[in-house]
Amino acid sequence: MRTREILRILCLFLSCEALLPATAQPSGADSKIDPKDALGWFERANNQMNLRTLGSAPFHMKVRFHALPGVELLPKKKSEIIVGDGEYEETWVSPQQWRREVTLGSYHAVETHSDRARKMEASSDYEPSRVFMLMDALLNPISRGTLSPELHDHRVRWSTDRSTVGGQTFVRFSKSDNISTGVTTGTAYIFLSSGILMQSNENDLVTTWADDTQFAGKVVPRSVTVQAGTKRDLLTAEVEVDEPGAVDPAAFDLPGEDADAGMTLRPLHWYEVRPAELTHSESTRTTAQRGSQSPDPLPGMILHGIVDRHGALREVEVIYGPWKDGSTPPDSAQHLAEDARQYKFRPAVIDGSPCETAFEVL
Repeated sequence: MRTREILRILCLFLSCEALLPATAQPSGADSKIDPKDALGWFERANNQMNLRTLGSAPFHMKVRFHALPGVELLPKKKSEIIVGDGEYEETWVSPQQWRREVTLGSYHAVETHSDRARKMEASSDYEPSRVFMLMDALLNPISRGTLSPELHDHRVRWSTDRSTVGGQTFVRFSKSDNISTGVTTGTAYIFLSSGILMQSNENDLVTTWADDTQFAGKVVPRSVTVQAGTKRDLLTAEVEVDEPGAVDPAAFDLPGEDADAGMTLRPLHWYEVRPAELTHSESTRTTAQRGSQSPDPLPGMILHGIVDRHGALREVEVIYGPWKDGSTPPDSAQHLAEDARQYKFRPAVIDGSPCETAFEVL
């Protein structure tokens, strides 16, 4: 059965628009997994896909990716999202010896780790949103926040759904949390019955790993896609992995001083930083424009952006809006996006160093 047909059939099975744009193939994985053991599935997938653990085989990775525009609710000439073709290259020998390099538009960064120190050179101290998304998909297919329930201040409950399409069985683990605003946020992971991870959905930011191959006993997806829902591509990437060959040790040691903890290509998340704190929020509209009361902030609308190392919210875009695709968003959506761009934060901090983190407005 073709992928497109599978998509249509699975439409009712996968809530939160967590569809399956592509089907991965089992790679010798043991299918005898308890379908109710969510943590067991997560740990297994992490072990299958993590190329960077102690004792793993050295590798060379090359990624060609394309960053696409988002729905910014801005005039085209004022677009903030950095788009276009990019390249990422990584040479990894051990957890203490690796080199990462990425280019997207005018942004270029190199990060190295030698036996002596971790260092970084970058054209800007701001890592573009699409680079952040790519690195998250490559380095954190299953997040530490999911792998370590003890990081949460409440018990995490996962529900399980199964569906068989065209003889292929899919398993989904999902959870939702009611946050202080009353908005329900959601996370879902979708696997083949063999345990291979196919897709994650974090508040409608959907990442898909497909076209799996094997490298040194690990599962390597050769295609990665990040979407807003399942209808708008934000990032597409093609991945190649092979042996690194002979590598000059000098490649793992940039000149200059050690990098501070907050200057890194590795995406940093709430469970490892002191989170960014909103310090100022000012509407761009006058009281007359707003009326006597603020308009309904569109329950269910999800905005995504990056809080940079200086506390500014950048590259703000709509991940989900409660209006039909192709239709004109209501004025209240425009106003909400405009207001979000005025937010000022105390930036997130790791080991005393300001750092960049993703941020959502729900």
